[in-house]
Amino acid sequence: MSDPAPAAQPPPQKGALEELFDRRRVRVALAVLVVEVAAFTAGLFIPLSASTQQSLAQQANTEFSPLKTAGFAQTIYFIFSHNLTIALGETVPLLGALFLLFSIYSTGLVGQALMVSQGLPGPWAMFLFAFPDTIVELSGYAIAAGSGVMLLVAWRRKRLHLEARVFALELAAVAGVLLTAAAMETTVTFYPLLGLTLWIPTALAAFTITILARRYGRMMRERREATLPTPAGSA
Repeated sequence: MSDPAPAAQPPPQKGALEELFDRRRVRVALAVLVVEVAAFTAGLFIPLSASTQQSLAQQANTEFSPLKTAGFAQTIYFIFSHNLTIALGETVPLLGALFLLFSIYSTGLVGQALMVSQGLPGPWAMFLFAFPDTIVELSGYAIAAGSGVMLLVAWRRKRLHLEARVFALELAAVAGVLLTAAAMETTVTFYPLLGLTLWIPTALAAFTITILARRYGRMMRERREATLPTPAGSA
């Protein structure tokens, strides 16, 4: 009588760092980024009454009035703490996605109001995308909102034990991205021409992260495949 075939073993699970760069997770963040740009653009083009534009501009000027006398480091801290607070709210499953839409759309409305208050058409606020800090900041929000979506998915699939570790890494990534965005925005504020050159390190950083993530993912896949049991009867 032949020996019974060994029971099939499930493939090893991905580690938290590998899961952080999973293609599905990246696609979710990219989809959120597209929605952000669309919501911001909608806020710029939605017609507002003159009184509403004036009220929004006054509120924005009051909220950010400390920046008028702040130094370089103080400006970075103010922007970073403000944006991080928003991002933390966006990590809440489901509610965070709704908060993201409201926040970005409202930012578009405020951008429109500020442009009009300076005698310019509201859509001119799209000029903000000429500087890389805008897309970097939106990327931080996209990661935050995406983490909330993935928490919900992990809960339905009963994988919260792994997702909790990935979530912690995502929070660290969000903080790092938003701190970088705050430093870049402050540079643009103090040195506008220098701000345009920030596209170079931004592109290099994005390219480097992409290459390293792919190499790490390939290495981890090969390592998992090497640990799989050899099928019976194979050479």
